[in-house]
Amino acid sequence: MALLSGLVVVLVGITAGRPPAPVRTLERGLEDQLVRLRGRRSPPSSVVLVAIDDSSLQQGAWFADQKDGAAAIPPWALGISTLPWPRARYADLLDRLRQAGPAVVGLNVVFEGESSRGPADDAALAAAIRRLPGHVALAAEMMEIRDNNYAGLSLVQPETALLQAAGKDGYGITNTLPAGNGEPFFHPEAYSRRVLTSSGARPQPSLTEVVLRKAHRPSLQPNQGRQLNFYGPEGSFQRISAWEVLDPQRWSSHPSRPMLRGAVVLVGPVVSQGGLGTITPFGSLSGLELLATATANSIQGDGLASWPQDPLQRGLLAMAPVLLVGALALWRSSLRWRLGLVGGVLALVLVGSFAVMERSNLWLPLLTPAAGLVLLGLLYGGDAYLREEGERRRLRRTFERYVAPTVVAEILSDPSAAEGILRGRLLPVTVLFTDLKGFTQLTQQRSGSGEIELHVRQLNRYLGEMVEVVTAHGGTIDKFIGDAVMAVFGSPLSRGRREEAVAALRCAQAMREALAGLNREWAEEGLAPFDNGIGLASGEVIVGQIGSPRRMEFTVIGDKVNLASRLEGLTRTAGVSILCDATTAELAEGSLAIRPMGDQQVKGMGAIPVFTTDDAQALPGGADAQAAVPAQAGAPPQGAGS
Repeated sequence: MALLSGLVVVLVGITAGRPPAPVRTLERGLEDQLVRLRGRRSPPSSVVLVAIDDSSLQQGAWFADQKDGAAAIPPWALGISTLPWPRARYADLLDRLRQAGPAVVGLNVVFEGESSRGPADDAALAAAIRRLPGHVALAAEMMEIRDNNYAGLSLVQPETALLQAAGKDGYGITNTLPAGNGEPFFHPEAYSRRVLTSSGARPQPSLTEVVLRKAHRPSLQPNQGRQLNFYGPEGSFQRISAWEVLDPQRWSSHPSRPMLRGAVVLVGPVVSQGGLGTITPFGSLSGLELLATATANSIQGDGLASWPQDPLQRGLLAMAPVLLVGALALWRSSLRWRLGLVGGVLALVLVGSFAVMERSNLWLPLLTPAAGLVLLGLLYGGDAYLREEGERRRLRRTFERYVAPTVVAEILSDPSAAEGILRGRLLPVTVLFTDLKGFTQLTQQRSGSGEIELHVRQLNRYLGEMVEVVTAHGGTIDKFIGDAVMAVFGSPLSRGRREEAVAALRCAQAMREALAGLNREWAEEGLAPFDNGIGLASGEVIVGQIGSPRRMEFTVIGDKVNLASRLEGLTRTAGVSILCDATTAELAEGSLAIRPMGDQQVKGMGAIPVFTTDDAQALPGGADAQAAVPAQAGAPPQGAGS
């Protein structure tokens, strides 16, 4: 597990330092989710948009549809029902805006070549630009050209007269690096620094840079390395419809006019007029909204940036939380502790990344450490499962030697309780001892006559039958002591003290019946019959796995074990084959016919009351009739026979 955890840490570091394209795509998606979770931000009031929107086009269309025709259309509304607008209308916009005193007006429209409406159209716009000397920024665009003889980039500039009116450095390009496929939304300045420089073309300033320069507002961030930090969906910035500026009457009393003084004003079409727009975490944004976002980020210095930039440092930072969990997991091996570590550190990584993004505008490594922590959690879960399965198999192998499979399944439903059973506990049980009478003499006789194999085969058949009877009555075979069988009822699981005592007595009766059936079969085969005695005692005993590290067995110890053994020995002189103590008789009262045998002297315990069942008579012709010397009353079975 330590080796696998180490491999996860190394994998996280390598992947975070130099992420492959699929990882970059997934991380970009996760970062977009954090931006959505953060929600909208308030953009600076110093950036205002004059939008060529549906409302402006509809206003022009309304005038064009009047019955009086062109004569009824006011000059400011001529040609604004469709795009492109006459350049004279942009001239009107500049004149109206000049009255409000903006710091700069950026026209996000590329006025390529001469106007289709003639030289007067260009002249009107050029004149309006001159009336705002040094305060108008024009848009240009880099176009990719591919034909049989040439492939490269070409600069599309505004018409010459407009450039001359705007003065030196009067235009900036509107191109941006395409986002998607794991790439973030970089500031427009990155296009010139990366694409134009790498292609050998002359670097061009972005429209944002020109706007800020003309407004005398230095950027508070290194634009070429920053990503756009969006303020919200389309319409997040203060926006004025273009027709409201064009209409002299409306503009003279417009409530938004005062906020334009000293502001950066950006003019251009919005989404419905400018195509599908750019897909961002807040939906589709128009080029004008993107330009405003880039400009506002530069003014406030709140563009986003990945940190750290160095691949080695970024990999080490991503490894840190995974390494922390891996180290602390070595302290304790419990699954709850390890998964708690994973969950806590994962939450810390997510919350920390979100907080740093929101407060410091920095992207910390997020996907790779989060994925590494999740992978560690899966490894810990798998390790715990394998360990638990191994422990269950060990417990199953242990208990299956002693109890029925159904009991094993019930024990293993709670492995911790199973461990408690093995370690030892006090349980109320009924202990059953059964031993063959006169078996020692029969063993000596057959050993002398060379019938050892026959003797062993008959004994095994008897013991097998006794085991089947004990198992059928829900008892547990504790051990074999030569020809003796020790069984326990109520361990390791109990059905209740009364139920176990009744089951043990019925098992004793069934053992006698089973032996009678075996004797009939052996008589037909010419084999000597067997007879057994059965002693039962009920009470609390210690149950657990007892022995040396080399040899352990699951057994019970206590006075009731000795009492059951000695009651079995007492059957040789009591004239019955089943004897039980007073506790067993009391528990079974009402369920079985129990007969008192009076007080009997039991070795080491004095005279105690003993009981038997009505059908517990000795088997006629049993092996005890062959015994030359009866066993001492109350002596426990020893060795291979008693």
